[in-house]
Amino acid sequence: MRTLSLLLVTCGLLAGCGLTGASDAAEPSPTAMADAEILSIGKEVATCIRSNGVPEFPDPYVEEGHLLLPDQVEQDIEAKYPEDVLERALAACQSIMDRLPESALKSDGGGESTGEPGPPTAEDVDALRKFAQCMRDNGVPDWPDPKADGSFPLAGSPIETEGKSPRIIAGFDACGKHYDGKLAFS
Repeated sequence: MRTLSLLLVTCGLLAGCGLTGASDAAEPSPTAMADAEILSIGKEVATCIRSNGVPEFPDPYVEEGHLLLPDQVEQDIEAKYPEDVLERALAACQSIMDRLPESALKSDGGGESTGEPGPPTAEDVDALRKFAQCMRDNGVPDWPDPKADGSFPLAGSPIETEGKSPRIIAGFDACGKHYDGKLAFS
């Protein structure tokens, strides 16, 4: 499962979506929003994104207070729509996204979705190495192994300038089974 925020931070538009309010101990936390309300706002965001250039954007669902999208949606949407289209759609919907509490936009691991992954676990690094080998085996022979921080060193490489080419997309489609978290590039 992917959190909605992973798609939103992909375009760099999710920054501080927490609600503000009094922090009186007797008052409920401003992020203690009911799942139904989170879902309602999430559906408004999805409707807005669809009406602003990404017509196939699906409705999210809520699980344990987190707004989620079905598996593979982020990759499918990113593969189909240019980054500028996604950026415009998300910018148009920012005021709706701002109504969501930060807690609804946390990653599956419980950390805040800032667009920067947390330190990788040994299991993550193993999965990332398998992902890298799979990419090499599936048409991207120059795909590097991850660095110790879990990022793939693509800066300045031909892969970086290649962007979302058919071979990269095909590799991601084939290799997503090895690692379903957010990939980091350096």
